[in-house]
Amino acid sequence: MTDLLRMEGVSAGYGDALVLDGIDLTLAAGDSLALLGRNGVGKTTLLATLMGFTRLRGGRLHWQGRDLARMASHRRAQGGIGWVPQERWVFPSLTVAEHLSAVARPGPWDIPRVFQVFPRLEERRKNLGNQLSGGEQQMLAIARALMVNPSLLLLDEPMEGLAPIIVQELRRVIAGLIADSGMAVIVVEQHARLALAMTQRAMVLDRGRVVHAGESAALLADRALLDRLVSVAA
Repeated sequence: MTDLLRMEGVSAGYGDALVLDGIDLTLAAGDSLALLGRNGVGKTTLLATLMGFTRLRGGRLHWQGRDLARMASHRRAQGGIGWVPQERWVFPSLTVAEHLSAVARPGPWDIPRVFQVFPRLEERRKNLGNQLSGGEQQMLAIARALMVNPSLLLLDEPMEGLAPIIVQELRRVIAGLIADSGMAVIVVEQHARLALAMTQRAMVLDRGRVVHAGESAALLADRALLDRLVSVAA
């Protein structure tokens, strides 16, 4: 069976700067991965590379058996990769409903289903992007990514800067997506224990290289190793 995603010796960065150095990764349909590491080690760059926003310096990228490196960024989204950037990129002049309808693609995720997951967005469907709270903007960013009906969902720091009650709500939603949607999911998250509790596998980066790969449950259970790898105890 063809892997959904395969990275072989991928090196990438921005301009002449090399950020990722020889990354290997495979994901099958329904896999979930916590992508961990200290700030500045290449986690966001890895997601940006999958979306085509970096300079590929070496290695091979395959998406459903095709050469991903040859695909334009918008083709990657059309081909089934959903991305929730750290910056959210909510448009101030579009309503919630317009954000969702603008990117909708055929599939099981439509506006009614998204509103079932995020009832608050249904309440705010006529509000503009700049009228939403930070938590509501993050919900919208995730909902918008679901509307492309992705086979792979990339989440870059989805809990960053949010109130604890919103973090718990998003944690429940993301855990549900991982458990029930059939999508593969990569979660970049500073709250390592939170990400590990939701995912099947973990990968830790340091200076652009993979320094640990294994089962999330095993890393979550080894507090000393986790603290050494990512310098967190939460």
